[in-house]
Amino acid sequence: MIIEVSSHGTFIGKKGQTIKITCKGEKLQEIPVVKLSEIIVSASTSISSEAVKLLAENSVPVLFMGRGKPVALLHGFFMHGTVLTRREQITAYNDPRGTHLAKAFVDAGMTNKHRLLAYFANSRKRTDPTLADNLGIAIEEIKRVQEKLGEVEGLVTENRYQIMGLEAEATRIYYQALRMILPEEIHFARREKRPPRDPFNSALSLGYTILNSRVLAAVTACGLEPFAGYLHADRSGKPSLVLDLSEEFRQPLVDRTAISMFTQGTITTKDFEHTGGRLLFSEDAKKKYIEALLNRLESGEKQDGGKAPIENLIFRQAREIARYLLGKSQSYTPYTFEWWGTGGEDQNE
Repeated sequence: MIIEVSSHGTFIGKKGQTIKITCKGEKLQEIPVVKLSEIIVSASTSISSEAVKLLAENSVPVLFMGRGKPVALLHGFFMHGTVLTRREQITAYNDPRGTHLAKAFVDAGMTNKHRLLAYFANSRKRTDPTLADNLGIAIEEIKRVQEKLGEVEGLVTENRYQIMGLEAEATRIYYQALRMILPEEIHFARREKRPPRDPFNSALSLGYTILNSRVLAAVTACGLEPFAGYLHADRSGKPSLVLDLSEEFRQPLVDRTAISMFTQGTITTKDFEHTGGRLLFSEDAKKKYIEALLNRLESGEKQDGGKAPIENLIFRQAREIARYLLGKSQSYTPYTFEWWGTGGEDQNE
């Protein structure tokens, strides 16, 4: 269970083996620590030292956010795992394992992009066949770019720009297709991060921040160095491996949730306000959006004939990266979401 604390004046305390959350003397929640996977704090909040110890002992990270961005992550020391994993992670940057991982992250991102487009195209075959056909064209274009990715060879130090170029081309096609799906009044043209200039970009930025926090907790718990990636370049303060692994989960978690809420009218342009040159959620809409993301994180996702929460799949993938680097697996298989059928549960998206 992920808890989001967004009310100013909230206090996080401990009562036995439970975390007790109160605000101005009123009890908001009381949750057994064993049921918690993360606490996200986005308001002025106090937390007791005893609560910190209990959370750390149970491997429950606390993410502090400010203005929609992560400020700090609190977690136990033992979540860093063994030094051997990190040594192999750094070494792999200069051998074929680094290229294998970089290509795997991008390949999964491309697959998830065209599968999500297929998901929405399928739900519109009857109501808007022209849109469905145009989405089909975009899907085939992304697949052609994906084929070129398989031809890339050599070390990641030599071919990163080639891989990133193919990823950028697939992403450009994907966002052009999303323009056809989203309501016109949103005025979505392209991905813009700093600052987000339209509601959809604002939703993506907040959603990716929450996703990155889960991935950060996962890679740290598995003994990996979050700042040593393979696809994203090393830069001070940039968690490259977190951004690498997040490529696998952007579409099934964030994009799908945001697109659905906008197309269903759950979120509209009226739910945003200009603040300091940026377009941000109103507080009520922000809570609604975060709740939808957290529900999706905890909901079952089709995988290998069964279902598993996305947050569990994120930790599984982090473990698989570590296993591959340590030689316990011969290859790394990235996560791609499984959606097949004739409409699914979101026919009206």
